This record gives sequence, C-alpha cells and structure tokens, in this order.
Amino acid sequence: MTAPRAGRSRPRWAALVPAAVLVLVALCLRGPFTGAGPVLTELSAELSVPRAALAALTSVPLVLFGLVSPAAPALAARLGVHRAVLAGVLALAVGITLRPAGVAGLYSGTALLTAGIAVANVLVPAAARAEYGDRSAAAVGAAVASMGASASLGAGLAQPLATATGSARTGLTLWLAPVLVAVAAMALLARRRPVAPGAAVARPPVAAVLRDRVALAVTLFFGLQALSFYTMLSWLADVLETEAGVAPVTAGGLVAAAAALGVPCALLVPPLAARRAGQAGWIVGVGVPSTVAIAGLLLAPAAAPAVWALLWGLGTGAAFPLAMTLVLVRTRDVAQTGRLSAAAQSAGYLLAATGPLAVGLLYDTVGGWRPGLVLLLVLQAAQFAAGLAAARPRQVTEARRPERVR
Repeated sequence: MTAPRAGRSRPRWAALVPAAVLVLVALCLRGPFTGAGPVLTELSAELSVPRAALAALTSVPLVLFGLVSPAAPALAARLGVHRAVLAGVLALAVGITLRPAGVAGLYSGTALLTAGIAVANVLVPAAARAEYGDRSAAAVGAAVASMGASASLGAGLAQPLATATGSARTGLTLWLAPVLVAVAAMALLARRRPVAPGAAVARPPVAAVLRDRVALAVTLFFGLQALSFYTMLSWLADVLETEAGVAPVTAGGLVAAAAALGVPCALLVPPLAARRAGQAGWIVGVGVPSTVAIAGLLLAPAAAPAVWALLWGLGTGAAFPLAMTLVLVRTRDVAQTGRLSAAAQSAGYLLAATGPLAVGLLYDTVGGWRPGLVLLLVLQAAQFAAGLAAARPRQVTEARRPERVR
C-alpha cells in the first residue's frame, strides 16, 4: 500500500490538490443520470417512443450501481486506485457521448455511464484514503457534498438546458464538458501516483468482506439509508400533493430544498463523526429527523408539510455521508476500504432499488400512501439497529479466511 501522503512536507495548496480533483470527479457522478427524469417527456417526443418505455432510465442506474460495484476493487488492484477512478470517469464520458444516438444510444450510453459512475463511487473514498490516510474524512465529506450538488444540478438544469439547446438529448450531452475536465485532472493526478509494488496481487472477493459482522452492519446501514432516500426522493412530492394538499410546484420546490440540505451535511458530518471512536450518537442524530418526518407525513401530513420535507432532507442528507464515514473508520487500509465500499454500495443500491418499487406498488394496490409510510417507519427501526451495530468502535477483520494469491 502506498503510504499516506498527509505527513509529507509540501505546500498547503499542493496538499489540497488531490482533494480538489476528487471533488471535481464527484461533481460528475450524479447529474448525468438525475438529469434524465425531468426531461422524459421531451425525450419521448424526440425519439418517437412512449414515455413509459423510457422510465427505466431513472431506475436502471440504481440496479447497475449494485451489479457493477463489486468489480471496482479488482480493477483498482490491477490498475491502482487512481487509475481505476480514471477508468470510471472515462467510461462516464463515453457513455454521455453515446446517448444522443437514438434509443439504442440512449440506453447503451446510460448503462455505460452508470457503470463508470459505480466504479468511481466505490473508489473515491479509497483514493482519498490513499492520499490522506487517517485524515481522509474531510476529503470524503467534500466529495459527498459535491455528489449532492451534482444531483441537484442535474435535476434542476435539465429543463433549462433542454430549452436553451432546443433538444433534451443535447442538453444531457452538455454534461460532457465538466466530465472531460475531470478526466484531464484525474489523469494528471494518476500520472503522479505510481502503482505500489504488489498492487496487482489478487485480493479476497468482495463477498468475503460480508462474512465479518462489522462489514455486514455497515452494509445494512448503507443500504437502508439509501432505500429511505431514493424512495422518498421518488414519491415525496406525490405524498405532499395527495396527503397534505400541497400544490405540485410547491411540492417540487420542497423536495429540491430538502435534497439540497445534503450538501452542508456532507461537509460537516464526516470530519466531525470521524473524531470519535464510536458513532452511536451520530446514528441517533441522523435517524431521528427522518423518523419524525415520516411519522408526521403519516399522522398529520397537512399540519406542517414544509417541516416534514425539510426534516426528511436533513436526516437523509446526513445519513449518506455518515455511511461513507463508517466505511472509512471501520477499515484498516486502502484495499480494505475499497472492498467494504464496494460491498456496501453493491448490496446497498440493490436494496435501495426495491424501495421506490415497493412503495409505488403499495400505493397502486391500496390507493393511498399510508401503507408505504408505515413500511418506511419499520425500515427506520431496522436502520437504527444496523447503524448502532456499525457505530461500535471496532474494525473489519476479514480474519476468518486468509487471503489467497490467485
């Protein structure tokens, strides 16, 4: 493993350059796919296909995140963590380039860019650890905040860009500009980071990490907080309209404002939570607002819809950076951080993909949102249990089976 560079004597600005590059990469990891949902109607008209046929563009990324994430540590073991992140961003660029090429290009490009995002998602925390060692939490927090900003920009700019360019596909393709800048910056950083001797030696499969109780608890917490976030992101506006009588435009604005709370949360939570050996207080602190929000929507939706929306945004906005912090503080080195990150994101995003579907099916079956909200409350209890187990001051051991060189 390459020694952490935080302790080397170098100018302050030089020490910040790797973090700036990772933040730039993270700024490209949400917008290219969150921008598709708001312009599905326009894409349907341009491509002359039913809108329902394009709906998968908003759900396929979560499934692909889960399927592709386990490959990221193996790619990092072969190329080095920085070059593997670069490979992910390059795949993202190629995917964006393919999307204007008709229906086939739109789907194949979305699949490829999602695969690239999945690789970078997993390895950005490992790259931060490689750069800053045990002081990497602030860099990870800044990268997570950048992801949150990317999601908001993707959704918020989709319609204006489509209008300005006269085409939804062209508007989505404009994300290629920041992605190419990120490719160039990451290429320069990777060039200055030689692969450590022995980096290509095979590591244990990602699934082996989950034999450890600590890793399993971290993975369950990651998956349950992601399920809560993506389920409410998909349906909160509808819940506010149906249950609280909020106007559609106002409901959309509340969802956007709530999601934006994730940016300051991501900057504050990781460096503060990483200071303590255990994070039980943080688990409770991030879980209570979300629980109160769901209970409020269930019991008194019209009483304070804006409060419920913002409490949801505060809780889920803090839970994601806390989950990423747990990946850091529960692991011992760069390789182990990468494997746990892959395991947590693989299982976590597959679990998260079931949330919007399950709540939507409950609504279609019953004709109301109350059963779905009850389900989310039950899952909040499970999130508390998993989080408290993951918050105990222990580290992943993977001691049950020795590593084997293949």
